[in-house]
Amino acid sequence: MIRAMSINFKPVVRYYSDSRLIDKKTVHETENWTAYIESSPVDGRPDEVDLTVTFKLIDGNAQDCAVGLKFDFPDWSLSNYVCMPAAVYAGNRFESRPIPYPPLLTDPADWGVDKPTIITDVPRLNIGDGESRIQLMTRDLSTPAFGAFFADTKQGLWITTEQGTRLGDSGFDFEESDDRAHSTLTLMAPGMREGVCYSIAQLQMPSTDKGSDFNTGDEVTLRCKVYTFACADIPTLFDRFIELRKDFNKHSQLKHELPFSAAWDLLEEKYNRDNWEEKHGFYCVGVGEGATNKWQLGWVGGGMATAPLLSDGSDLSQKRALRNLSFIFTKTTASSGFLYGIGDGESFFGDGFSVIHPNNMLLIRKDSDMLYFALKQFILLDAMGRHDDISQDWLQATRNLADAFVRLWERYGQFGQFIDVETGDILIGGSTSASTAPAGLALAAKYFDEPKYLDIAVKSAELFYNRDTQAGITTGGPGEILQCPDSESAFGLLESFIVLYEVTHDRIWIDRAEDAANQCASWCVSYDYEFPPESLFGKLDMRATGSVWANVQNKHSAPGICTLSGDSLFKLYRVTGNTFYLDLLMDIAHGLTQYLSRADRPVGNMPSGWMNERVNMCDWEKNIGGIFDGSCWCEVSLMLTYSEVPGIYIRRDTGKTWVFDNVEVRNVENFGSELKLTVYNPTNFDARIKLHTEDSTALSGPLGQYSLLHCSEVFVPAGGISDVHMA
Repeated sequence: MIRAMSINFKPVVRYYSDSRLIDKKTVHETENWTAYIESSPVDGRPDEVDLTVTFKLIDGNAQDCAVGLKFDFPDWSLSNYVCMPAAVYAGNRFESRPIPYPPLLTDPADWGVDKPTIITDVPRLNIGDGESRIQLMTRDLSTPAFGAFFADTKQGLWITTEQGTRLGDSGFDFEESDDRAHSTLTLMAPGMREGVCYSIAQLQMPSTDKGSDFNTGDEVTLRCKVYTFACADIPTLFDRFIELRKDFNKHSQLKHELPFSAAWDLLEEKYNRDNWEEKHGFYCVGVGEGATNKWQLGWVGGGMATAPLLSDGSDLSQKRALRNLSFIFTKTTASSGFLYGIGDGESFFGDGFSVIHPNNMLLIRKDSDMLYFALKQFILLDAMGRHDDISQDWLQATRNLADAFVRLWERYGQFGQFIDVETGDILIGGSTSASTAPAGLALAAKYFDEPKYLDIAVKSAELFYNRDTQAGITTGGPGEILQCPDSESAFGLLESFIVLYEVTHDRIWIDRAEDAANQCASWCVSYDYEFPPESLFGKLDMRATGSVWANVQNKHSAPGICTLSGDSLFKLYRVTGNTFYLDLLMDIAHGLTQYLSRADRPVGNMPSGWMNERVNMCDWEKNIGGIFDGSCWCEVSLMLTYSEVPGIYIRRDTGKTWVFDNVEVRNVENFGSELKLTVYNPTNFDARIKLHTEDSTALSGPLGQYSLLHCSEVFVPAGGISDVHMA
């Protein structure tokens, strides 16, 4: 028993015929199984118990079976919050529609301003009567963990385990009783999904999982850690999660593959080679397999790619970026003041993912991203001394867009998820889709000296925090998942809370940013998943740590945040002093370049400079460790990372150093006012490394946008060492 919460656990054995359960028993009910349990308290962590269970078949043989550790929760309640990182939030207990990919709600009965959250046919707890059960493999999660907030008793629980045992990947089986008054969680080795498993193409499809065969004397050991603690609310559950997410995987090995600057050179060349559309003057987003349109506004980087190309690009890239912005602001504005989401240069429309929607449907996230990045790029051009490049038409279109968001808020008290781009009416409400809108409005308030923009920025951010962050559910960021929980809207909220702090200097936004960031961390892979050796990623020795899961429907992680650099985590550290945020950013940023295809190291069949969004840890596409051969938005995330995240960050007063780039700092010394460091470049590519150095007195000042624009740079040749002296 885990005494803190009176949680009972017992070892069990299940017998299968293929994936169909035919019998289950506790070990004590069998005659030929034993289970040795070690329960160990942890020094300095009174809320943690480490459990090790060794199962042994002492007589005969057992075919097609799995062993497990079953936890009982006898005082369960529908008010409890259930999380399985990157796969389940609030139990995924929402209305569901079995719509094939790419799903959109086509039944007008599902439309409306205040309709309940509707998700696709993903693993979830039942919102109604009947069976309520979720079976997932550890590889379905960013961290193999199960969390629960017990609302009535204000208790929190996390149970974590390893990726697998000698039998393969383990699994989680969570089930509620019919009256929802009792529940159980079983950790299984190997993991088993009984009857059906999840597939993006066919929704629920027959499971091909099989149990293991045991002979006399065979053993398998299952390890887990159980954390029980006082928990005031759902954000507190995630506060504890960020402290324990790497307990089983404390030392992921960084792999120095390619410096940021070398990746930048490949991507800039690729964007001008493959993504530029000369006739109409815009950078398209995706090319190759899976590219369904020529141009999109926000979400996947259409209005974001121009930002790094302006700040760090060649003359050609800068000229094209300006032409791209002109295309957006002069060609894509609808009568409502909102901007069209998709176009080919000749015709424009709202959304529908890849087809014209008859109701002018627009994913509001696209316009909220564009509002934010429009202001960022105006600020950038001003900082570059190029204000004259900002056309009055651009400024007016941006003010019109900000005004459209104000009207939307004043009419509905929310921004919704999908609107009619021509009228500005909400078609489908709710969701966190416009999570970057508060950031855009806050910057617009400052740039245009318009207080009403800041008023709506604050009010909308408060709604998002109170309704979504505090509930542990952010939804509706991607346009093809209905309103499944997703990481993109969570990171968008983090961005907005940080911008609001920098504009208002109100510390409450930092508190809210921490809550948002801790939930963002639950979407980030915390360990190096062991890809099958024969898979593409297995052969390339890919390290999954730091990749970011997309949402609970599209069950893959991806290189980077869609579509941001993550510099909000850097800014959050500077205010809070919590190094967790720097460590998380280092995981995300450092691993990005390994996914970039190169002539000397192609990723699949992709040309040099292409990146694909898939980091397939699970079998939702039956392609673990594989990709499709198409370039994606993650290229923009990498370009933004080079522009906005320092390659090396040094606290001069303490000498503490964080290296985000693919290099090593071997020595840091202070000599009065002079800083000396030695940088080693272990890669086969020359590195231009951006440095950010400061002492504690500078931390109180906000960084704002593009703090690296005039930073110091260090050049280190391939395989070389450079000694750097800085005043």
